[in-house]
Amino acid sequence: MKAQEVLRRYAAGDRDFRGANLRGANFKGQNLSGADFRGADIRSANFADANLQWANFAKAKAGLQRRWLMVQWLLIALLAVVVGFLQALSGAFAALFLDPSSFNSPLEWAVGFGTYLLLVLVTYVAISLQGFSSRAFGSILTAFAFAFAFAFEFAFAFAVAVAVACAVAFAVAGAVAGAVAVAGAVIGLLFSAYVGWQVLKENEKFEILRLIGLTLSSLGGTSFSGADLAGATFSQARLKSTNFANSRKNNTCLTHVCWQGAQQLNRARVGNAILQDRKVRTLLTMPEKGYKQDFSNVNLRGANLSGVTLEKATLTRAILSGALLKGTILKDAVLTEAQAVNADFTNACLTGATLEAWNIDSTTIFKNIDCEYVYLLEQPKNRDDRERRPHDINKVFQPGDFEKLFKEVQDDVQILIRNGVNPVALRSAFQKIREEYPDLPEDAFQGFQRRDEDVLVTVKVPPEIDKSEFERHWDSGYQAGLKAGREESAALLASAEQRASSSEAIALALAQNPTPIQNTQNMTMSDRSQNIEIKGNVDRSVIGQGDDNNLTNKSQQPKEPEQ
Repeated sequence: MKAQEVLRRYAAGDRDFRGANLRGANFKGQNLSGADFRGADIRSANFADANLQWANFAKAKAGLQRRWLMVQWLLIALLAVVVGFLQALSGAFAALFLDPSSFNSPLEWAVGFGTYLLLVLVTYVAISLQGFSSRAFGSILTAFAFAFAFAFEFAFAFAVAVAVACAVAFAVAGAVAGAVAVAGAVIGLLFSAYVGWQVLKENEKFEILRLIGLTLSSLGGTSFSGADLAGATFSQARLKSTNFANSRKNNTCLTHVCWQGAQQLNRARVGNAILQDRKVRTLLTMPEKGYKQDFSNVNLRGANLSGVTLEKATLTRAILSGALLKGTILKDAVLTEAQAVNADFTNACLTGATLEAWNIDSTTIFKNIDCEYVYLLEQPKNRDDRERRPHDINKVFQPGDFEKLFKEVQDDVQILIRNGVNPVALRSAFQKIREEYPDLPEDAFQGFQRRDEDVLVTVKVPPEIDKSEFERHWDSGYQAGLKAGREESAALLASAEQRASSSEAIALALAQNPTPIQNTQNMTMSDRSQNIEIKGNVDRSVIGQGDDNNLTNKSQQPKEPEQ
């Protein structure tokens, strides 16, 4: 079916294009919202910048047409030629160090051969441990610089010894060079296989190679670049060599897209979407994989988690803002400090969930919640007290109780301050909030509750304020205050040390240059007699009091006539 035929039928009100052959069709920038493409062949079709809201691509076949496969094979062949040329250069470079005839003596060959082995070893180790990263290439370049510097200095220092080398050593060196060349080829092959294995495993250290490979494989494939796919369905669709990256014109919208059962999504180009995270991709395509898994700090913003099993999962500080959690199983899940603004929990199961300091507001939807009880603390405050609701362990929520309980706190922002409150940082956080929200009511801060070593701050904010943004501003101010407090403490400490150093210097100077003091009275302190003459008014409380101190101040004696 031609693209023009599809657009004509769509304009006439037809939305059913199930099983259609749309290979290579161009729908760039078109409006096809709500269209049904289930089971359609959309290989190499172009949906870039199109409006595809609520479109259904279940079981669709995306990817490359055969002619584009031929183009990719030609491209791979071209890359192979380039790589072969580079390998030839590398081989010539290696021959320089492995061939004894390239040197004037065995000693020079030994230096060159050692340099070559060092460079090869450092290259393999750096890439194996650090992947294809700037850090790894920095290590390799450093090794090159030191190796050549060492080789030059070594050869120069032993220039005299080079002159006495023998021909027999050259023959031995030639045999060693041949063996090393064969071993090097085998090691290089194994190393290439190792790198490929790490790329397939999606090792983060080799992510740049995986992204390059995905970019090349998506050339000529089905393109959804810059399309609006909000609410669309790709369940059980084949998505190898499909492009979901942003276009130059628009960002690709993947909010609430259903990926359940989608095949080869790991072989698709997803740009900067949440699908980059392997954990997220696995969870969205295989919803049963969420059981007892750790999703702490994972970004699930706008994800479609409807029907997903997250029983006993850890979602501490996870971003669930705008997520669809209809019918999601969250039994005994940990949602401590999770961001759930504008999330939809309709028909979700929350029995036994831990909801300590989670962020919800009036946009969070609680409807027909299946919940018998929840906990407001992750760790018990006193013995086994985790602030269960209802408090009585023999009672459970009745239908609608959960919604009534949490409706009261939907406009609250709860911020957990770890390891106590720093006064300087707290003042800085308040100032930051006042700067960002000058219209915030004076009574917005509802209270501070101590939770063992932590403190829970509760703030009631108007519905129009983004709670996640509010918490980011608070954290920014608090961290700035912590930094200022550390700098202030460091300055005070430096000042104290400086004063102490000055006192030590004075004491040292007096010790090195004692000054004799004349006195007409005797003062006994700790069984030692000292002669001290003191003129002027003296505060006895400063100098000392007691039976052992006898002090006479001449300024308080009767004056002699000549004085």
